[in-house]
Amino acid sequence: MTEPRASLIVPLMKARVPAEVQLEFPLPPAEEPIRDPFAGDLYVTYALELAEEQGALGSGALGPARRYEHIARRHCDEMDIPPQDLRRQAAINLRNRRPDLTYSWYPDVRAVTVSLGEGLESGLLLDDGFLDKLAQDVEGDLVVAAPARDVFVASGTGHPDGVDRLRWAVGQVWSEEQPAEGSDPSFDVSAGNLLTRDLLVRRNGAWEVLAAA
Repeated sequence: MTEPRASLIVPLMKARVPAEVQLEFPLPPAEEPIRDPFAGDLYVTYALELAEEQGALGSGALGPARRYEHIARRHCDEMDIPPQDLRRQAAINLRNRRPDLTYSWYPDVRAVTVSLGEGLESGLLLDDGFLDKLAQDVEGDLVVAAPARDVFVASGTGHPDGVDRLRWAVGQVWSEEQPAEGSDPSFDVSAGNLLTRDLLVRRNGAWEVLAAA
């Protein structure tokens, strides 16, 4: 794959939109963003992550910013990339573009928050190599909470207290109230990034919604 733009492809996890708020006038097929079903109410779209300069509010300083151009079949034709190859390419690019992956294990339960430093953490759900390695650090099947696009918290089915912590993390992200004293600031996300309240479990390399306890 020699197309330079191929290295800009990243995954954008999204939640299904209710029919009543979908576009009244659908886009032409060639312009419709490619969507891959994932698990539960989640699906994957893909985008070109493009850098642009942005002036800091109240000053003349410039800082880096990113915008995302969703990939449609037209883009695949232009870049000569089969749509079925997007998922693998996006997962590779995400780690290459955000190499500073960090793990923050909770001190009291077997659960970990994984950060890429610049958002899109939920895209790690596509990275089989990373997931296989992470699964070795927990007992049972790997369980992940991805309540927002930039939140990834993991544990295992062999750690009931860790799974409870994941449910707590989901509550932190989805709470409509102001953050309470003692809440985790890493879960302070904007409503536009929200994804799902479900926990996901990975069994035999495939994701499914974890049944409620």
